[in-house]
Amino acid sequence: MKFREVLLVVVLILAGFVIFQFKTGKWDLGSDWVWFEGFGLGQEVTAEEQTVIPAPLPAALEIQNGRGTVEVRGSDQDIAQLTFRKTVWRRRKEDADALAAQVRYTMTTAGGTLTFTTNRADLDRRNAIETTFILTVPKSMAVRVTNAYGPVHVEDVREATVRNSHGDVTALDITGPCVLETSYEDVEADAIKGGCKIVNSHGDVRAGTIGGDLEVATSYARIRVDGVGGKADLSGSNTDVEALRVTGAVTVDTSYEKVVLDDVGPAKIMGHNMAVKAENVRGDLEVRTSYEPVHAEGVAGRFIVEANNASVAADRIDGALSVKTSYEGVSLTDFSGEATVVSHNGRITLQPRDLKSGIDVRNEYGDIDLFWPAGAKARLEARSKGGSVHWGLPDKPDVDESNGSSLVKAYSSDAAAPLVFLSTTYDTIRIQESPRKF
Repeated sequence: MKFREVLLVVVLILAGFVIFQFKTGKWDLGSDWVWFEGFGLGQEVTAEEQTVIPAPLPAALEIQNGRGTVEVRGSDQDIAQLTFRKTVWRRRKEDADALAAQVRYTMTTAGGTLTFTTNRADLDRRNAIETTFILTVPKSMAVRVTNAYGPVHVEDVREATVRNSHGDVTALDITGPCVLETSYEDVEADAIKGGCKIVNSHGDVRAGTIGGDLEVATSYARIRVDGVGGKADLSGSNTDVEALRVTGAVTVDTSYEKVVLDDVGPAKIMGHNMAVKAENVRGDLEVRTSYEPVHAEGVAGRFIVEANNASVAADRIDGALSVKTSYEGVSLTDFSGEATVVSHNGRITLQPRDLKSGIDVRNEYGDIDLFWPAGAKARLEARSKGGSVHWGLPDKPDVDESNGSSLVKAYSSDAAAPLVFLSTTYDTIRIQESPRKF
């Protein structure tokens, strides 16, 4: 590789590193940008002070922080305890000491809210300043935090509302509802007795033991949910989704990553280029996807799939089935409800639990295999244009024709019996006894 090419590669790598630092908020341009801070250079000065705020306290706490860490924990006491820490960086220690002396916090009480802010925005060198609030407050307080470029942790309080720009957000053991927002870092919510709304981007979301409804939106990340007492609405482009133990309905809107559901209420999954695996669905399951497989097992309601270039496999479906796909196989086993399958360029295999409801299968350029349940009573009509129909049951069919197109009809005398209709082109239909007893 020539020197010029090597130099270009180095420049591109450095440019990518710089863009990442600014994008994630680790560096920030401004009139007082401290270029050496990101490299751990310069002089650092840290100072700390502690304060006790006596009772009675307002019902709400609000913290407005610019850059740094916020931690709030509830306790059984009726007072509040504050630790305020400030950290500054300058090239020279005396400059750092002077800047640290200017950094202060402000506490006000008005409108039923105890509010903490800093004077960071009023200082000339604010990009070289971090401020940390660590508070212990009564559990009965509702907490609101506005922060940027730092982690926020709220635990064991009545309500939690956190709006962060770039930083981890953690909310634990919240009695009421919570609203959590951030970007480029992770969000964790656990032991939330009320509902919870989470908005993130380019960061993972983990939510467990949510008592009420859960709403999550993120992108280019992962969503992990385990335990929701209400419904769960989960969305995000290029987002991997896993939802377990959701009492209510689940909706998922994503793309290009997999979706896994287990032990959930009625579920609706929408997107494209995403693999879907759903088990133990207490209600209907509706899936719209493309180019990735769909697998379902244990659906108490209807099973509806609209897909392109996607294989579909389903087992133990109690409600009606409607499957539309192409270029991949369809396998449906242990089902009892009415079934409709439309496909082309893919093989279709059906192994129903019984034939108490009608079956309508229309395929093009693909085989159809039907495994007839022992003792089942239903009318059959099977057609293959340019292909063949193989009858494998012991009873003689009513019609068995082959003249360019193949046609088999059986059990036609029972007009009240459900109709099993099978159709394909240029391929084979096989009807044979089911080896499986349900």
